[in-house]
Amino acid sequence: MADAVISSITGKVVDLLCGVAKKEISYVCNCSENVEKCKNEADKLSRMKGRVQQQIDLARSNGEKLLSDVEEWMKKADAEISNATQFTNGGEDQEKCFHLCTLRRCSKTAIKKRFLFSSTKKTSTLEEIIRAIEDETIQIVGINGLGGVGKTTLASEVAKAIKNQFADIVFITVSRTVDVKMIQEKVGVAARRIVNGEKILIILDDVWEELKLEELGIPCGSEYMNCKILLTSRSKDVCAAMNVQKNISVNPLQEEEAWTLFERVVGKSEWNDTLKEVALKIVKECGGLPLFIQVVGKALKDKEIKIWEAALRRLQAPMDGDVSYKKEGILQLKLSYDHLEDEVAKSLFLLCSMFPEDGNIGLKTLTRYGLALGIFNNPDSIHDTKDIVQLAVESLKASFLLSPADVPIYLPVQLLFEVNRREEEELFKMHDLVRDMALFITFKGDDKFLVKSRKGLREWQPRSDVIKSYKKISLMENIILCKLPDYELDLPYLDTFLIQMNELSVVLDEFFRGMKELKVLDMSGNNISSLPQSLTQLTKLRLLDLSGNKSLCEISILGGLSCLEILKLRRTGIRNIPEEIGQLTNLRLLDVYYCIDLSYVTPCVISKLIRLEELYVWFSKEEGNCNFLTELSELTLLKILRLRVWELCYIPKIEPLIEFDIGPPVRPIGLYKRCLEVFGNKCSWTMPIRKLIQLSEMLTLSFINDLDNILPDLYQEGFNELREIHLWYCENVRSLVKTCDLDGIQTSNERGGPMKTKGKFFSHLEVIELSRLNGLELLWDNPHQCISFCNLMRISITHCPSLLKLFPISVAQGLVNLKHIHISDCESLVNVISDGDEQTTRSEIELKDIELDNLPKLESFYSGYSIIKYPSLENIKVKGCPSMKRWSYGENHTTKIEFYHEGR
Repeated sequence: MADAVISSITGKVVDLLCGVAKKEISYVCNCSENVEKCKNEADKLSRMKGRVQQQIDLARSNGEKLLSDVEEWMKKADAEISNATQFTNGGEDQEKCFHLCTLRRCSKTAIKKRFLFSSTKKTSTLEEIIRAIEDETIQIVGINGLGGVGKTTLASEVAKAIKNQFADIVFITVSRTVDVKMIQEKVGVAARRIVNGEKILIILDDVWEELKLEELGIPCGSEYMNCKILLTSRSKDVCAAMNVQKNISVNPLQEEEAWTLFERVVGKSEWNDTLKEVALKIVKECGGLPLFIQVVGKALKDKEIKIWEAALRRLQAPMDGDVSYKKEGILQLKLSYDHLEDEVAKSLFLLCSMFPEDGNIGLKTLTRYGLALGIFNNPDSIHDTKDIVQLAVESLKASFLLSPADVPIYLPVQLLFEVNRREEEELFKMHDLVRDMALFITFKGDDKFLVKSRKGLREWQPRSDVIKSYKKISLMENIILCKLPDYELDLPYLDTFLIQMNELSVVLDEFFRGMKELKVLDMSGNNISSLPQSLTQLTKLRLLDLSGNKSLCEISILGGLSCLEILKLRRTGIRNIPEEIGQLTNLRLLDVYYCIDLSYVTPCVISKLIRLEELYVWFSKEEGNCNFLTELSELTLLKILRLRVWELCYIPKIEPLIEFDIGPPVRPIGLYKRCLEVFGNKCSWTMPIRKLIQLSEMLTLSFINDLDNILPDLYQEGFNELREIHLWYCENVRSLVKTCDLDGIQTSNERGGPMKTKGKFFSHLEVIELSRLNGLELLWDNPHQCISFCNLMRISITHCPSLLKLFPISVAQGLVNLKHIHISDCESLVNVISDGDEQTTRSEIELKDIELDNLPKLESFYSGYSIIKYPSLENIKVKGCPSMKRWSYGENHTTKIEFYHEGR
């Protein structure tokens, strides 16, 4: 597996290097042509500048205020035109072009300027949209244009450009099937803020029919002009029906603009006459739509001319008489799919079409579906499979067949739970036209899909003879309550059935009997309270997801699914893991996370799951029996462990884990791959716990009384991976590091000998957070050869009443990346940095923000006389520090300071 990945990466690197060399040579060979093209583009820019100037003059005559960006663009345009004129007319430089280095520079500069010129039209449209949104008399702005012309991209760029002008921006993808409930949920918080007078922008993307804004919960009209609405649609009529006051059309690219974009995508700067003739015709078939140009260009990049000619013939030929598909651009998009060389990428791409239009698709979800369907040629582990899927997804993104998921400009509170629910999966999506193409392939091919996801279905009563030939069915995200067939469906080829996120409460016993080949069954996010007997007939089932069925308590029936490899029971109502689950000896992933009633695991069940690679367990109840943890030592293949329980003392030695999140069930998952929280005095510092501490990237210690300091008390082999450390309510901690004890310590391993480290302790540490440490007196006393805090960026200390000083100047000098210090409610603190009386000592500290709050005895930030420079310091906030009379006794040099001093 590793060899295959390395081989793939090596091949890509070689291709990249060859491509770079080829490009560099082409700069030299085509200097004259590129310079001439640059001159033509400069002329076009000059003409465009003239047209923009006319619009400026018209706006000024109407008393309108110009956007600062418009004036800035005019200045840049002037500069570029001047530079281009000088560049193309400079005889001396052109003579120098006969030298190879200068030829390359001239040619590359010319191409760079052409790309700059070709982007100005988009800038002009963007400015027009922003101007309309900023117009106080306009509430609703529309963007219309053909599918694939770039409406969504423009809307996203508008949001980024003006985000500082609004208290919040809500981006909602509407799609063909309108989900009123979803929209109401997304605008709920924003609507209340609008009513309270805050300025909010709501973006409704991909609107297909008239929407009643009041029914969606969006306050609008003259009394809510603080609510701005931007909508995108393919139809001008839809914009008109929604009373758009300013409608901006995004037109396809003109011939020259389309050609420039195509050249950029294929990465060619030289063309022979035959190939260029074919290429120009291909670009024409793309209709000036950027999506088609990008997809087709990427598919043909670096291909032989016969491939280009074959592609042109396909684009020009009718498609089985199906005019509608030709009109929608299926031919252009399918060209890219057909030229994918990776069969895994092709299979994953088609799987993506089963998700709803404009819906987000998770990398982990796709990985698990693909694994259960056997499309990865038996990789060694689930973790290896994720790497394969990651490469395939990146390839599909590069081909413009997938795109990154929308990232909210702001993250409303109600979405935080959703982020946690998705385990911070990498998300991506399909453009709706690309999805149409994928569905066309699955409809026409042998591996037939029936996709009815997010169609508003309230029932599903298909005729068995009509759907008999289908291999995959998706009914996800509808509102099916209980209207499923009450008879056996004859689906002899079906391997995937997705019916998650409906409102199912009952699945009748006969339902699954005719699905003998089923491998993937996802029923998550429903209201199912009991499992049908026909489930036991699915002897080939490899993935079963029942997550989110909160009323589901009894799962003993699952013991008969001997082929099952992935079982997800997250957020179900199960109270125990029964003996029958131990029969699932092929299980590779078991997820019982966030099961709030779970408190018992039948003994010897976990130890029987010898193929388990990923385990997710959450015990909310303190009385939960954690003895099962001792069985983890039997799981030699375990790679990922997410364990939230109250007792950690039973954790045995486990083979090195790639990922873990271990601690009490009181906080969400951490931001790193390896997180550990040790909680309470019941935990003994066993060797397994110390080993986990050593591997942790994020370490939290809370409510622990038998701890004096972190180093050397918890020392075993070092803290080489640690990125963040948090200490809360540890009464007896006196320091973070006790350097005076390090020199006398010998090895803590079993055999004895000198102390061994793999580098300096804490060398990767970025964040220190300390709170409610009543015994804390200082962080560390002196520099030490085995300790480095060179990457420390932030220190936050609150409610530490015994703290006298933070660290001496000798330590501060080594904190070369420290940017933020926040100290509050430390009643004994006299100074932050101490010692260093020698006036000859000079120091530079890269602090950016300092916040000092409620420190009644603080006399100065630095108690010594050394000269200290703060070249990056921007903000100082001091509040409740009545004893602070000076910053330091020495000389201080600061720049860019904004000083906030309150409560003196």
